[in-house]
Amino acid sequence: MEPTTTMTSNAGQMGETRDPSDLSLVEIAEQLEKVTGWIETQRVREREARAAYDRVRQETESNISRIRDYAKELVKHQQRKMSSFSGILGQPEAAKSVAGSRASPSPRTGGTPKNLAEAILAIWSLDRYSEALTTEDIAAALKDVGYQTDAAEASIRSSVNQALAKLCGTGRVVRLRADGSPIPPRDKSSRARKYIAATRLPEDVVL
Repeated sequence: MEPTTTMTSNAGQMGETRDPSDLSLVEIAEQLEKVTGWIETQRVREREARAAYDRVRQETESNISRIRDYAKELVKHQQRKMSSFSGILGQPEAAKSVAGSRASPSPRTGGTPKNLAEAILAIWSLDRYSEALTTEDIAAALKDVGYQTDAAEASIRSSVNQALAKLCGTGRVVRLRADGSPIPPRDKSSRARKYIAATRLPEDVVL
């Protein structure tokens, strides 16, 4: 019978093999002695491949991390430059109003707010409301600043939305995206997910 080639490779691996039925007992014993070596050779190849894969994976993850950091820097500088361009084009009003809002004191919480807009601003003067809030959060917090109304819940939310639109227009409240980044006043297309008083924004935030 012709030899049967099952695997052809480098030294230490199976080469041309014969059908076991054609082997003598001595030859079978010799082949069995080689089996362990063949298997170990394959394990070595496997370990080398895994090590190479790990190196590539670690290098890839490192590169992706650097790319993401670079993208964050790009976005930050893009926002700064766009803000500068707005000033050059004669659109500094919103930025000025925001700066003025940050310096102005928060509404007092000692008395009852005169209107809904004052009540909304008063919410952020409370320590427990220092973070960004949704429209629903704001509507629920009105009672904490003494604002009372007999309107239905849906009507209150609608009124809150209208008041927020005016406050955002004057720069006293800032709209935020889902990821928490501020929406520039000139951006009329992005949808706000949360809101925060301008006085609560970090000083280094550029709109």
